[in-house]
Amino acid sequence: MDSLINGIKKLFNSDEEICEICNYTCYTKRFQQNFINWSSNNDDIDNFIKNTQLSAHGDVKKALEWIPYYKFYDIEDITKDRYYANWIDGNMIDWDSENQNWKREGRHMIVELKKLNDPKSIEQEAMDEMSDLYGITWDRKTKTYLMVVSEICKKCNVYCAAKLFQPNFKNWTSGNNDIDKFIQDTQLSSHKYVKNALEWIPYNNFNDIKIYCKRSKNKNWRRKVQNMAVALKSLNNSKNVTLEYMNNEITLYNNRVDDDVYIRLYGITQDPETKDYMMVLDYAESGSLRHYLN
Repeated sequence: MDSLINGIKKLFNSDEEICEICNYTCYTKRFQQNFINWSSNNDDIDNFIKNTQLSAHGDVKKALEWIPYYKFYDIEDITKDRYYANWIDGNMIDWDSENQNWKREGRHMIVELKKLNDPKSIEQEAMDEMSDLYGITWDRKTKTYLMVVSEICKKCNVYCAAKLFQPNFKNWTSGNNDIDKFIQDTQLSSHKYVKNALEWIPYNNFNDIKIYCKRSKNKNWRRKVQNMAVALKSLNNSKNVTLEYMNNEITLYNNRVDDDVYIRLYGITQDPETKDYMMVLDYAESGSLRHYLN
């Protein structure tokens, strides 16, 4: 008889606290009842996770969770501070009233573990993430907090070009924060269209240097990179380049190309001697490029 009564209570939530907003025992109440059973040992992280859970109500996907590190296995480096791992449990999708636990999907799913740079900036770092964020974990060995994120891009629903570019940001720099930001923005917005992304191209990737146009404020050069001829257009006053200037310069360049002539922009480089930054462009053998660069 007792087991029957307990089963009825579970079914109708007769012993459970009702949410004033939802008028039933919603996801938020399930999470709230479990607050005493976990801690990241960091107030900023605890509060952030709890706030996502307290706002979940009828949408469990809004909630993050604290995930013990032992829940991951086959951890492999992607780049510095970023790893692939298999997550034993998978992400929450609903509440199982019968078993009084979370229903999950994607058990043993592949996820990315990404270093959390500063727990105090966790909200901003979570907002900047391109993929669904499942929770936070702690690597005792490195004493590092890690964000647990999907390997799938939220926008594309696949592992897209933007996801491939992002882990590599720490491996290069132009030496100018605005140029770095400009290039990174093109890469993060490329998604399925890798040709839309620019890259930082080290000057030593070029050879067979030949100047074909020189002016007081501008230099245009022809280079070969991996046996492909390209043109380099010096950016005016490039030692003082700003993000606004880069946006204006690229817009101006794009406006010079009409429907009949497409001159692709590949990226940005810097002459180590003059310190001038230069756009890396298609080289037009017929000379039409010079018309568009002038």
